[in-house]
Order: sequence, then C-alpha cells, then structure tokens
Amino acid sequence: MGRIFFGKFGKDKPEQIEEKFYAAGPEGNPWYGGIKPGDYVFPIFNSKINVLWKVKGYGEKPNKIHKEDNWVVLFDEVHIFEEPVSVQKFIKYPYFEYDINLLNKISKATMGCGFFEIKLSPNAPDNPTRYNFQYERKIFITLENTAIDTKENDINIIINRETQIVGIKIYQNGAWHPYFPLQNLYNEKNPTKYSLNQLLKYAQEDIAPNKEKYIKSVLSELEDKGYFIVDNPIQLYDNILVGRRKTPRTSSVNDISNPREGEDLEHDDVEEHLEELEEYKKYADLLEFSPNLILYGPPGTGKTYATKKIIECFETKRNGKYVKFDTVLKEERVKFVTFHQSYSYEEFIEGIRPQLSNEDNTDLKYKIEDGILKEFVESASTQLLKADIHSNDIQLIRDSSKVWKVSLGHRSSDDVYNECKTKKVIAVGWLSNQDLTNFSYEDIFTSLNKERSYDEPEPLQDASSLDNLVNQMSIGDIILVYDGPTTIRDIAIVKGDYKYNPKMIYPHTREVAWLKEFEEPVDIFELNGRKKLTLKTVYELPRISISDILKLVHVEDKEKQHVSSNDIKPYYLIIDEINRGNISKIFGELITLIEKDKRNNVSVTLPYSKKSFTIPENLYIIGTMNTADRSIAMLDTALRRRFAFLEVEPDPTIFIKPYLNISARVNHSIELDKLLDALNKKIQKHLDRDHRIGHAYFMDIITLEDLYKTWYYKILPLLMEYFYQDFETIKEIIGSKFLDEYGNIHYLSIKPNNNQYTEFEQAIMAIYTEK
Repeated sequence: MGRIFFGKFGKDKPEQIEEKFYAAGPEGNPWYGGIKPGDYVFPIFNSKINVLWKVKGYGEKPNKIHKEDNWVVLFDEVHIFEEPVSVQKFIKYPYFEYDINLLNKISKATMGCGFFEIKLSPNAPDNPTRYNFQYERKIFITLENTAIDTKENDINIIINRETQIVGIKIYQNGAWHPYFPLQNLYNEKNPTKYSLNQLLKYAQEDIAPNKEKYIKSVLSELEDKGYFIVDNPIQLYDNILVGRRKTPRTSSVNDISNPREGEDLEHDDVEEHLEELEEYKKYADLLEFSPNLILYGPPGTGKTYATKKIIECFETKRNGKYVKFDTVLKEERVKFVTFHQSYSYEEFIEGIRPQLSNEDNTDLKYKIEDGILKEFVESASTQLLKADIHSNDIQLIRDSSKVWKVSLGHRSSDDVYNECKTKKVIAVGWLSNQDLTNFSYEDIFTSLNKERSYDEPEPLQDASSLDNLVNQMSIGDIILVYDGPTTIRDIAIVKGDYKYNPKMIYPHTREVAWLKEFEEPVDIFELNGRKKLTLKTVYELPRISISDILKLVHVEDKEKQHVSSNDIKPYYLIIDEINRGNISKIFGELITLIEKDKRNNVSVTLPYSKKSFTIPENLYIIGTMNTADRSIAMLDTALRRRFAFLEVEPDPTIFIKPYLNISARVNHSIELDKLLDALNKKIQKHLDRDHRIGHAYFMDIITLEDLYKTWYYKILPLLMEYFYQDFETIKEIIGSKFLDEYGNIHYLSIKPNNNQYTEFEQAIMAIYTEK
C-alpha cells in the first residue's frame, strides 16, 4: 500500500481541488513533500476533507498558478466521504500516530511544503478508503490514579499533584501502555519541563489570554472531576505540550513567498496569522476601494474583531511584512469611539467648552476644543506632512507640536533676520547680558522690571515672549516667522533647547531647521481664524493646525507634489455602533468631506472656530453596526451613499478552522457548529436574519461549565429579549426543557449521572438533532 499524506490546498486556488492537481513545478520540488505515484492524499480545503485521492503521477497541465512552467502532480479520486470531515475530527482518527505533522503543521502555515506524511499505528486498516472518521479516539488529561471510562486507542496525559506531566499513555488490548510518539514529541519540545501551574504563570506574564484560559480550564476540571477531556488536540499541543513559547521572530512577506523547505513555524508569529488574514483579504481590498467602510451584522459576529484583522491585513499588504494590530495601536494610528443617542457634533468635531482660567477658579471663560475626529485628522495630517517632506528634521514634529509666531528683529532692518537665517536659529533680544537658562517666568519678569524706568508699563508682554522661547517652546514645535499683520515669511521646526549666544545680535536662541522659505510673504489670515497677528514677539497660534502647515508648505507649488503611497501611513478611526448615533447631527456639514474624491480637495468652514477644514487621504473610517439594534434599511441616506457596506454573518464553520485554535466540541459531546446553525435557522424562521446569534458567543468555550454559563446568562436572556413574553416560540427554538409553563428558566444539571450525557447536554444536543 502507498504511504498516507494530507495535503494543504489554499482557498484562493479552488481549481486545484476541482481539477485534482497541485501546481509546484517538476517532480522533486519541495512543495510536493516527496509524494509519489501510488501514495494516498487527504486534501484539506477550507478546513475540511471531502475526498481521498491517489497520486496518479507528474505531468504537464496548463494552469495560472505556477507561472514558470506547466508541471503539476495529478490525482485520481478514490473515495468520497458522505459528510465532510473537519480537521479536528480527522486528527482524532484512532490509528494515526501523533507527531508534529498532525498537531502543528496541519493547522499552521507551512512554508515550502504542501504535503505531509501521516504515520500509522501497526493495527491500522490496510485500505485508507475504509477509514471511518466517525470513530474518534478520546484524549484525557487526568490526575494520577483517576479512573476514566476508555476504549481502544484512547490517550491519557497523566498529571501529578504538583501539576507536572508524569506520563503519556495509550489504551490498547485492555491496558495502558506508554505512548512513545507523543511522549518523544513532548520531550523534544520541553528541555525544561514546566508544570501546569508554571505554564499558567508564564501565560499571565507573557499576556497570552487564550493559553491562560485553556490552562485554567484544565486545572479547574482536574480539581473538580479529576480529568479533562481534550476536544481539540491542536489546543492541547499549543497550550500545554509545546511548553513555554519563545519570543516569535519576525518575517517579511518576501520570506513567505520564498520560504525554507518544511520549516517548522510553530513559534513564528507571522505565519501563524497568515491563513487567518486570508479570510479578511476581501475586507481589506474593499477598504482600499472605499476609505469608509461599515461592517454590519447580528450581535456576536465579531465585527469589532474583524476591524482589527482588516487593519492587520491592510498594513501587511502595504508594508510587505506582517504588522500586528498592537503595533499600529502603539503608533497611535488607531482611535476608537462609540456612538450613542446623545453623542454630538461638539464631541466629534469641535465645540465650545467652559473653562476656569485663574487660580481661584472664579474667572469663567469659553474655549473652542477639538473633538475626536478633528484631533485625529491632525494626527493623520502630521504624518502626511512627514511623508511629504523627506528630511530627518520633519520627524521631530509630533501630534502635540505647537505653532508659534516669532518676530525676528525690527521691520526697519533685516540684520537679525538674516543672521538667524544663516545660523539656522530663531533669536530674541532683551536681557542681552544674562544667560536665562533655568530662569522661570517670575525670574525673567523681575529682571526685565529692574531695567524699566518708573514711567514705563510693566514688561508683561516681553517677559511672556522670553518665557515662551526659553521654557514653553519644545523640540518639534513649528515656527511661523512674522512679516506683517496677516502674513509670514518662513516656516521652521524647533531642533534644540534654549541656548545663550552672546556673540549674536539677539543672544537668546533656539536652533531650528528651515522647513519652508517663501519667495513672497504668504497670507495666513483665513488659516488663523480671520485673526490678525500682533506685535508681541513670541506667542502661540492655537488656531493654526498641522493640516494648515501642510497647506502652507505647498502654497507656492504650481503642481501638486506626488508622494509615494508607501510613505503615507494610514490612520484608522473605528466607530462602534455607528447606527446608534444621529449621523446628521454628529457629522454635520462634514459628511460630504469623507467621500474619497473630496479628501484633500474640498474644505468647509467650521462654525465655531471659523477655520477651513478638510479630511486627509490617509484617514480610514471603519464603522460597526448591530442589525438587531437597528436595521440597515433604516440608516441615514447620506451615510449609506458615502460608505461601503459589508455583512458579517454568523459563521458556524469558524469552530472547525484549525488555525483559530478553538474547540468545535464541548465535553466530547456537544457540537458547537451544529448548535449555532440550528439556533439561527429557527430564529430566522420565527423572526428575521438580523436577530441571529453570532459565533463569538461560543468561541471562548472550552468546558461544559463554560457552555452552561454562556447558555443561561447570555443566550437565554438574548432570546427572552428577542421574543418578549412569547415563551411558546422560545420553546420551539430551544425545546421545552429550559422553560417551565410560566416562562421561568429551568436550570438543568451538568453533573454526570448513569447516562452517557448529563441532563444539560441532552437538552442542548436535542436542539440540533431532533427534527
């Protein structure tokens, strides 16, 4: 008999499954994994196995996959399974020997190889067409000396009271024997053998919440029952048998397309995410098509989670290497906001806020404050400015950078101005014989006050100007050099701290980089909120924004400068529950500006600040919408026209996708995909599709107790809300055992009894087994 392999076929190449071939060039290419004519292959496609193939041979077949040549391996179909076999069920076939192929490579992206041999136990059936995948082995984790109900080829991982693994055994011929394949793999992966308690501690330290939850569930079940039933062997391997995962290395997309043969990627964070990112590629492509995207669907379909994966996919495509969402978050390029019924324009764009402006809290003034969108636009515009000007100095600019008006000398003479331009500084006079390092405002004021004559006013303005230069200004701030009441001469970036330079005409200086030197003075009257500049030497211009500076930099350009898209970092505004807000009230006149062709091209004047405002091209808006709360048909027309909409539906198949490392079964009995599918078909029949239940409700479930809590404290209350007081309809959906005749909830037992299943398990399984 030929050898047995599993083969991994990408969803993006369905023609290989339909036409029974695999394209990787001539025989001998590492991608073929050494398969030869006569070998058997279980092709995995979309996390399932539908057929068994036999290698026919190598030959030429025209295809679009392997562009260098037409060489492929061809297969014959020798068996079709009555029901598709999930990867999780496939792994638990009792005659497969556990190794790195079945516990790791089958679920992770494997670079340079698409086929992996399966090792068989000595008593395996001779003909693979006779494999019965309905027959599954059980895998237990048990405390020493715990009695469990077992059958042939079941596996037991034995734990002592110190939570250390002390043995791995297989049940054969009526007795337990050492199971060397899994024991050897465990020894290989664990030079240092950690207890479960130690692994839990490391999971908490390493901020690995999924591993932490899994180990906690195991320890809880061991304490309560003395055993834990493993429903997903891949979870067992990843969370316990592999020990403590080391810091993942990074890799680029180029590495991925030119991989090393058969590389073990279990510790490679990049490849572990690649297959999942493929699921979100269409979302990211849609975001590229429309910078405004709304994900809508019933509660619990993972819309907020999807926004993070869309961003990862979008960033990975743009950078040529995998970029984690947390990386984008740390760069402060993501901002979250949740809309609600009372959310307003003033919170989102800008508004007037009362402010107490003196130490006694008695002087009330009103100040215009930016909202979330306007603040984030400034951040995105700052990045655009950095991408637009290729200079190391431009990187000094921060989102919090201030803009200052500075006068250099007198209008009657350019001596100070020219000296500053030559020496790349800004400079202020007064107190020319004193180094003001470590001087406070009070010190500066006192020194100036001593120099004035008795009939002169107090030097408040001059002291403030000097204090601004010496103490208030920061590296990365922007300087606008005064020309006249409405015009400026140059733009600079502050590069250095205050420095006393007695050899200069004006000795109090800061080093700057000249960002823009205008041929003719430029008018900033409109940008400054229609306010004229004063004669005060140094003061902040709070009305001038970074986006205004970006406009000023190009004011003399005859043609729009082209900036490489690779230099422009995207910024993402995630609006949760976007349909709960009053869109017309929140966006106001800005709803027009978010359109793709209006960005950077069309501006409006804001009502409070009287400033011109536009949306930059590198700002992406992703909204989420719960259809159970409000139907998409009821959405504001202006919103519908300016956003692309993508439905995120409940996905029962998510539980059998091996790369997600979640359980498809609970307690080796309840099949979550069938439960979710049955519930939603019944809800859709009695209500509508907008009120279906999302898969996220069940994704964290590991134990029967987890399901019990989810069912009674999340699912049933949701159904009671959907079908208020209509207890008969609820019973038609979930059966009659969970509610009494008055609609009171009946809490079924999850304690084992003489039957194979608990009372709770039987009632849950009846939802999807009874017609």
